[in-house]
Amino acid sequence: MQIFLGGNMKQIGQRIREARTRRSWSQAQLAEAASVSQPTVANWENGSHSPRDAALERISTALEVGRLWLLEGHINGANTNTPVDPALDSGYFSTPILHIPVYAWPRAGQLADIETTPPLRHLAASVQAQSPFALDCDDRAVSRAFPAPTTIIFDRAIGHLGDGTFYLFEWQDTILVRRWRGNPERFEPAGDPGRFETLFPHTRPRILGRAVMTIRCLMD
Repeated sequence: MQIFLGGNMKQIGQRIREARTRRSWSQAQLAEAASVSQPTVANWENGSHSPRDAALERISTALEVGRLWLLEGHINGANTNTPVDPALDSGYFSTPILHIPVYAWPRAGQLADIETTPPLRHLAASVQAQSPFALDCDDRAVSRAFPAPTTIIFDRAIGHLGDGTFYLFEWQDTILVRRWRGNPERFEPAGDPGRFETLFPHTRPRILGRAVMTIRCLMD
Protein backbone atom coordinates (compact mmCIF):
# COMPACT_ATOMS: atom_id res chain seq x y z
CA MET A 1 0.00 0.00 0.00
CA GLN A 2 1.24 3.50 -0.84
CA ILE A 3 -0.11 6.67 0.72
CA PHE A 4 -0.08 10.00 -1.11
CA LEU A 5 -0.99 13.31 0.45
CA GLY A 6 -3.53 14.25 -2.16
CA GLY A 7 -4.33 17.63 -0.68
CA ASN A 8 -0.65 18.50 -0.69
CA MET A 9 0.15 17.47 -4.25
CA LYS A 10 0.39 21.09 -5.39
CA GLN A 11 2.58 22.05 -2.43
CA ILE A 12 4.91 19.09 -3.02
CA GLY A 13 5.29 20.24 -6.62
CA GLN A 14 6.05 23.77 -5.49
CA ARG A 15 8.81 22.51 -3.19
CA ILE A 16 10.28 20.35 -5.95
CA ARG A 17 10.33 23.38 -8.25
CA GLU A 18 11.81 25.56 -5.49
CA ALA A 19 14.63 23.12 -4.82
CA ARG A 20 15.26 22.60 -8.54
CA THR A 21 15.47 26.31 -9.36
CA ARG A 22 17.68 26.89 -6.32
CA ARG A 23 20.21 24.59 -8.00
CA SER A 24 19.61 26.30 -11.38
CA TRP A 25 18.50 22.99 -12.88
CA SER A 26 16.10 22.58 -15.75
CA GLN A 27 13.24 20.11 -15.58
CA ALA A 28 15.17 17.92 -18.01
CA GLN A 29 18.19 17.84 -15.69
CA LEU A 30 16.06 16.80 -12.73
CA ALA A 31 14.30 14.21 -14.89
CA GLU A 32 17.65 12.65 -15.80
CA ALA A 33 18.80 12.61 -12.17
CA ALA A 34 15.52 11.08 -11.00
CA SER A 35 15.35 8.55 -13.87
CA VAL A 36 12.03 9.85 -15.18
CA SER A 37 10.86 11.86 -18.18
CA GLN A 38 10.70 15.66 -18.33
CA PRO A 39 6.87 15.61 -18.63
CA THR A 40 6.77 13.61 -15.39
CA VAL A 41 8.72 16.35 -13.62
CA ALA A 42 6.35 18.93 -15.11
CA ASN A 43 3.38 16.95 -13.78
CA TRP A 44 4.93 16.85 -10.31
CA GLU A 45 5.52 20.58 -10.31
CA ASN A 46 2.06 21.55 -11.55
CA GLY A 47 0.39 19.27 -9.02
CA SER A 48 -1.05 16.72 -11.45
CA HIS A 49 0.35 13.92 -9.32
CA SER A 50 2.95 13.27 -6.64
CA PRO A 51 6.15 11.27 -7.01
CA ARG A 52 6.08 7.74 -5.68
CA ASP A 53 8.35 6.57 -2.89
CA ALA A 54 11.31 5.51 -5.03
CA ALA A 55 11.18 8.67 -7.16
CA LEU A 56 10.86 10.83 -4.05
CA GLU A 57 14.05 9.29 -2.68
CA ARG A 58 15.89 10.02 -5.94
CA ILE A 59 14.60 13.62 -5.97
CA SER A 60 15.70 14.09 -2.37
CA THR A 61 19.19 12.80 -3.15
CA ALA A 62 19.58 14.70 -6.43
CA LEU A 63 18.40 18.05 -5.06
CA GLU A 64 20.07 17.55 -1.66
CA VAL A 65 16.90 18.27 0.29
CA GLY A 66 15.14 16.34 3.00
CA ARG A 67 12.45 13.85 2.06
CA LEU A 68 10.21 15.09 4.88
CA TRP A 69 10.63 18.67 3.68
CA LEU A 70 9.46 17.65 0.21
CA LEU A 71 6.42 15.93 1.71
CA GLU A 72 5.47 18.31 4.49
CA GLY A 73 7.61 21.45 4.23
CA HIS A 74 9.19 21.08 7.67
CA ILE A 75 12.01 23.58 8.07
CA ASN A 76 14.59 21.27 9.59
CA GLY A 77 14.27 18.98 6.59
CA ALA A 78 14.93 21.68 4.00
CA ASN A 79 18.58 20.86 3.44
CA THR A 80 19.19 17.59 5.23
CA ASN A 81 18.17 13.95 5.18
CA THR A 82 18.89 13.44 8.88
CA PRO A 83 16.08 12.18 11.12
CA VAL A 84 13.61 14.77 12.33
CA ASP A 85 13.59 15.64 16.03
CA PRO A 86 10.03 14.92 17.24
CA ALA A 87 10.25 17.81 19.69
CA LEU A 88 10.89 20.18 16.77
CA ASP A 89 8.33 18.54 14.55
CA SER A 90 5.33 18.55 16.87
CA GLY A 91 2.98 19.63 14.08
CA TYR A 92 3.68 16.45 12.14
CA PHE A 93 3.35 14.13 15.12
CA SER A 94 0.24 15.84 16.45
CA THR A 95 -1.73 15.08 13.29
CA PRO A 96 -4.55 12.77 14.43
CA ILE A 97 -4.92 9.19 13.24
CA LEU A 98 -8.51 8.86 12.07
CA HIS A 99 -10.54 5.74 11.30
CA ILE A 100 -12.26 6.64 8.06
CA PRO A 101 -15.19 4.79 6.47
CA VAL A 102 -14.69 3.73 2.85
CA TYR A 103 -17.72 3.54 0.55
CA ALA A 104 -18.36 2.39 -3.00
CA TRP A 105 -18.64 5.15 -5.58
CA PRO A 106 -22.16 6.60 -5.20
CA ARG A 107 -24.66 7.61 -7.83
CA ALA A 108 -25.93 11.18 -7.93
CA GLY A 109 -28.23 11.95 -5.03
CA GLN A 110 -26.89 9.09 -2.94
CA LEU A 111 -24.04 10.86 -1.17
CA ALA A 112 -26.30 12.59 1.34
CA ASP A 113 -27.54 9.16 2.44
CA ILE A 114 -24.21 7.38 2.23
CA GLU A 115 -23.74 7.19 6.00
CA THR A 116 -26.99 5.27 6.38
CA THR A 117 -25.43 2.30 4.58
CA PRO A 118 -22.61 0.19 6.02
CA PRO A 119 -19.15 1.11 4.67
CA LEU A 120 -17.15 -1.39 2.67
CA ARG A 121 -14.37 -1.15 5.24
CA HIS A 122 -12.47 1.36 7.39
CA LEU A 123 -8.94 2.66 7.03
CA ALA A 124 -6.66 4.41 9.51
CA ALA A 125 -4.89 7.51 8.22
CA SER A 126 -2.99 10.42 9.76
CA VAL A 127 -4.65 13.37 8.09
CA GLN A 128 -5.97 16.83 8.92
CA ALA A 129 -9.66 16.66 8.02
CA GLN A 130 -12.75 17.88 9.83
CA SER A 131 -15.28 15.47 8.32
CA PRO A 132 -13.52 12.76 6.32
CA PHE A 133 -14.91 9.93 4.24
CA ALA A 134 -13.34 7.83 1.51
CA LEU A 135 -14.41 6.41 -1.85
CA ASP A 136 -12.86 3.75 -4.06
CA CYS A 137 -12.08 5.35 -7.42
CA ASP A 138 -11.59 3.74 -10.83
CA ASP A 139 -12.06 6.56 -13.35
CA ARG A 140 -9.94 6.77 -16.50
CA ALA A 141 -10.63 10.51 -16.70
CA VAL A 142 -8.41 11.02 -13.63
CA SER A 143 -6.17 7.97 -13.99
CA ARG A 144 -2.95 9.99 -14.14
CA ALA A 145 -3.66 11.48 -10.73
CA PHE A 146 -5.48 8.48 -9.24
CA PRO A 147 -4.34 5.24 -10.92
CA ALA A 148 -6.75 2.40 -10.21
CA PRO A 149 -7.18 0.93 -7.69
CA THR A 150 -7.08 4.09 -5.58
CA THR A 151 -8.99 5.09 -2.47
CA ILE A 152 -9.49 8.85 -2.16
CA ILE A 153 -10.05 10.47 1.23
CA PHE A 154 -12.28 13.54 1.02
CA ASP A 155 -13.11 16.21 3.57
CA ARG A 156 -16.66 17.55 3.62
CA ALA A 157 -15.23 20.82 4.99
CA ILE A 158 -14.48 22.41 1.63
CA GLY A 159 -13.69 26.05 2.35
CA HIS A 160 -12.43 28.25 -0.47
CA LEU A 161 -11.94 26.39 -3.75
CA GLY A 162 -8.22 26.08 -4.34
CA ASP A 163 -6.84 26.25 -7.86
CA GLY A 164 -5.34 22.88 -8.77
CA THR A 165 -7.14 20.98 -6.00
CA PHE A 166 -9.32 17.96 -6.74
CA TYR A 167 -12.97 18.06 -5.66
CA LEU A 168 -15.90 15.66 -5.61
CA PHE A 169 -19.04 17.19 -7.14
CA GLU A 170 -22.35 16.48 -8.83
CA TRP A 171 -22.50 16.95 -12.60
CA GLN A 172 -25.52 16.07 -14.73
CA ASP A 173 -26.75 13.21 -12.54
CA THR A 174 -23.22 11.90 -12.06
CA ILE A 175 -20.73 12.23 -9.23
CA LEU A 176 -17.24 13.08 -10.47
CA VAL A 177 -13.82 13.98 -9.13
CA ARG A 178 -11.90 16.57 -11.16
CA ARG A 179 -9.27 19.26 -10.69
CA TRP A 180 -10.68 22.75 -10.11
CA ARG A 181 -9.26 25.67 -12.08
CA GLY A 182 -10.20 29.32 -11.98
CA ASN A 183 -10.18 32.08 -14.61
CA PRO A 184 -12.17 30.70 -16.32
CA GLU A 185 -13.82 28.44 -13.76
CA ARG A 186 -13.63 24.84 -14.92
CA PHE A 187 -13.11 21.25 -13.86
CA GLU A 188 -10.22 19.52 -15.62
CA PRO A 189 -9.65 15.80 -16.15
CA ALA A 190 -6.34 14.18 -15.31
CA GLY A 191 -6.36 11.25 -17.69
CA ASP A 192 -4.79 10.57 -21.08
CA PRO A 193 -4.42 13.95 -22.86
CA GLY A 194 -7.16 14.71 -25.37
CA ARG A 195 -9.43 11.83 -24.39
CA PHE A 196 -11.56 13.57 -21.76
CA GLU A 197 -13.32 16.91 -21.83
CA THR A 198 -12.85 19.86 -19.51
CA LEU A 199 -16.14 20.87 -17.87
CA PHE A 200 -17.15 24.54 -17.91
CA PRO A 201 -20.14 24.94 -15.55
CA HIS A 202 -22.61 27.78 -16.18
CA THR A 203 -23.34 27.73 -12.46
CA ARG A 204 -21.07 26.19 -9.89
CA PRO A 205 -22.20 22.61 -9.14
CA ARG A 206 -22.69 21.29 -5.64
CA ILE A 207 -19.28 20.47 -4.21
CA LEU A 208 -19.38 17.36 -2.03
CA GLY A 209 -15.83 17.04 -0.79
CA ARG A 210 -12.19 18.09 -1.17
CA ALA A 211 -9.57 15.42 -1.87
CA VAL A 212 -7.01 15.41 0.93
CA MET A 213 -5.22 12.07 0.56
CA THR A 214 -5.06 9.07 -1.72
CA ILE A 215 -4.18 5.50 -0.85
CA ARG A 216 -3.22 2.99 -3.51
CA CYS A 217 -3.56 -0.74 -2.97
CA LEU A 218 -0.65 -2.44 -4.71
CA MET A 219 -1.85 -5.98 -3.98
CA ASP A 220 -5.10 -7.82 -3.44
